[in-house]
Formats: sequence, C-alpha cells, structure tokens
Amino acid sequence: MFGGWEYLTNLDHHYNGRIYLSWRSDYYQVGLVTGSAQSITCIVRDKVSQLEFQLTIVYGFNTKEERRELWSQLESLSAGVTIPWFIMEDFNSVLHTDDRVGGTPVSLSEVVDFQACVDVCELIELPHGGNKYTWNDKHGDSRIFSKIDWAFVNREWLDNMPVVNANFLVEGISDHCPLKIAKEGGNNRSKKPFKYCNVWAKHPQFLDTVKQVWQAPVEGCYMMQVVKKLKQLKQSLKSLHKQHFRNILVEVEEDRASLTQAQRNLHQNPSDITLQNQERQLYQQFRKSSYLAEIFLQQRSKANWIRLGDDNTKYFYSIIKHKRLQQATTQIQDKNGVLQTDGQAITRVFVDYYEELLGRKEQNRIKAFGSFLTMDAHSQ
Repeated sequence: MFGGWEYLTNLDHHYNGRIYLSWRSDYYQVGLVTGSAQSITCIVRDKVSQLEFQLTIVYGFNTKEERRELWSQLESLSAGVTIPWFIMEDFNSVLHTDDRVGGTPVSLSEVVDFQACVDVCELIELPHGGNKYTWNDKHGDSRIFSKIDWAFVNREWLDNMPVVNANFLVEGISDHCPLKIAKEGGNNRSKKPFKYCNVWAKHPQFLDTVKQVWQAPVEGCYMMQVVKKLKQLKQSLKSLHKQHFRNILVEVEEDRASLTQAQRNLHQNPSDITLQNQERQLYQQFRKSSYLAEIFLQQRSKANWIRLGDDNTKYFYSIIKHKRLQQATTQIQDKNGVLQTDGQAITRVFVDYYEELLGRKEQNRIKAFGSFLTMDAHSQ
C-alpha cells in the first residue's frame, strides 16, 4: 500500500505498535523527537516550502487513569516548543460535556484532566468540517456517538504556517472517522467589502472630510442623496486611510525601535539634555502610534471587552488569526444534498441560492414597475 514511503511506529514502546506514521520522502523530511505508548512526536520539514513544524500523533489509552501519563507528556513537550506544533488524532477522551450522544452522560471528572492539558499547552482547536462525532460503537439500536478525535495547533502555527482545512470523513467500516488535513487551495479572493475603521475618527482631518462630503450639493430625492453621499464618503475615507493609516502597524514598530534606541543612548548619558528631549518626543510619538494600532487591532479582533494596553498587541493578533480559521467556510451542502468543499463550488452554491431567492433578471423588476405604471394610468 505504501511502496516507496518511509514510516515510523511506536513498537519500541508498546508491543502492538499502536501508532504508524508514514510519509513520502520526496515531499517531507521527518525526524523522530520522542515516542511513548500513547504518542509519537517528530520534527517535519516540508521540502517544497522549507517550512518546519513539530507533529505529535496521539492514540490515548481507554481509561482516564492511563491517559494521565499522556497529558503529562504533552505538557512537558509544550514547555520546550518554540516552533509551530500540530497535535492530532485519537485522544480517546471527550473535551466538553456535549461531546457524547447516548450512553452515560459526560461528567466533569471525565474531562477536567484533558481541559487542563489543553490550557497548559495553550492549544487551539483547528476548526473542522464533516462529522461532529468522530466515533461510534456500532452496537444495535442504542448507539453511542462521541467526539474523541481532535486536531490542535499552537500560536506559532497560526503565526507562521499556511491556512489548513480539517475535515472528518465518514467512517466506512471503521468505528472512527478519518481526519483529513489539507492546505487551503487557490488564491481566488473576492473583493473585500468596505468597513469603517474606528481609528479614522482619531485623525484631525476626519471631521473636515465628512463635512466636506456631506455638505456638497447632490441632486435627487432625499434617499438618493444619502446613498450618493455615502458612496462619495467611502472613497474619501479610503483616501484618508491610504495617506495616514495604511502602514499603521509598521509605523508603531518603527516608533518602538526608535524609542528603544533613544532610551539606550540616554542611559549611557543620563545628563544629556538633547537626548532627554529626543527621548521625550519619541516617547509621545510611540504612545500615540501604539494607541492607534491598539484601536485598529481591537476592532479587527472584535475583542471589545478588553481594555486597551500595549501588552494586548500579541493577544489581538492571536484572536484575529483564530477568527480567520473559525470564519472560513470549508464546506456547504447544495440544493441537491451534495456536500461541496471546493472554494469555487461553495461560492456557486451561495450565488445560486440568492439568485433563486431574489431573481436573476433585472427585466422582472422593470416589467413589474411597468405594470404598476399601467395600473396607475388606468386608475386615473
């Protein structure tokens, strides 16, 4: 089945060799880091992209007492991980109280160790499509369905690796659903919609820009005037953004570096008045640019509940990247009940739905309007 492929097992740690990892050596370079009866951890290098990450394959034991050793191993591994980390497969444990249907209800004692491990390792579940429950016992009419197969990544993965899609397929003759991980394909991105940016309001030219557009004379009925002015204002705000906010995140890092260097120079010559004035100016400049960057990132992350502060920047970045994963549409069922996973096919399903709902031809609206005029003429 895997002719020409290389492989690793954990036969040295368990007589059954419970985990088998196989790969194509012309695509990937894999080096074993550590193994146990419940996991294999490797360093994987993608030979095409030259990206490197740590991969852990898990097959947990059946009882929570036996799995405690697995949680301990993962926590120990996380302490030394500084590169992207991907952890997946059969943990043999539910994580939430609603991860099982049928059988004994999930108790807190059953999930507390797994939840603690996820928190300590700072893992983020990879959003997935396909089946919600990944295992069932196939026993007669009173089946038990559980989600015990998982895919996690760390923050370094979100920062440095391409977007991947996870999909739990149907189980076939197995009792587990296979997990398929694939890179997000294609670069077909639709035009980004216009979004108002809160940070624009902090610019001294903002109110003048709005007044100039809103006070300009526009022909048409009141509603048409509002629509035309909003369109003109959109273009003006885009220009304001390009001129003053396009590189806001780059500028704040440059201001941070300038302030750091000025403070180093000042510590070497504390009594130098010129350096003191320079440090004071750069400090105020950095405070302003970092505050604007915080507003910008807070809006993008939608974490409006948290107070602004300089040490939130990294947190906001993590939230933004995780939301991109959560908001991605990886699959949709069309009107014929067929599951579509290709990006263009998903787009077509949305278009077809709204065309059927709202109509496809503008002639329909013209015809209806013409009928109204005819009726109105008859009534007169």
